[in-house]
Amino acid sequence: MAPPHTFHGYYSYAGGNLYAGTLNIRGKPDGKGVLYNLETGECDVGTFDSELKQVGPGVRFNREREKAFALENGELKEQIHVMSKALERVGLEKAPAERHKGLIPSAMGHSEQRKQQVKAWYQYRALANMSMTESAYGVNIYPPVWKKESS
Repeated sequence: MAPPHTFHGYYSYAGGNLYAGTLNIRGKPDGKGVLYNLETGECDVGTFDSELKQVGPGVRFNREREKAFALENGELKEQIHVMSKALERVGLEKAPAERHKGLIPSAMGHSEQRKQQVKAWYQYRALANMSMTESAYGVNIYPPVWKKESS
């Protein structure tokens, strides 16, 4: 029997925490990814099961992404003093983007002007035969950048 299909995307929790990485067929975290903690600004990188428990080796980055700590099955071990070693441990190309309450903009509510600007963006792209998948809000900075596996 073939293994279940996986997807890449995001899962947002009620408290504002965000998982970016591999999702299972039900859209829940299940595999390699980054779990951003909105309250503390820290993020855990590793492999997660469907209950969002980290399994195997992982790394916790501090709020500023200047320090890294080894994780083993979700348990904090020791500080990793060389950032390149931390990135290598989890297979990342670069440290994850910062995400904490200070960086999240306040809700603005409905704006007719913003609605018209977004509508115009997609109408322009349609008329110019451009891809409709590029967001009017810019590039999403939260997906993890994994190192390319050499074959």
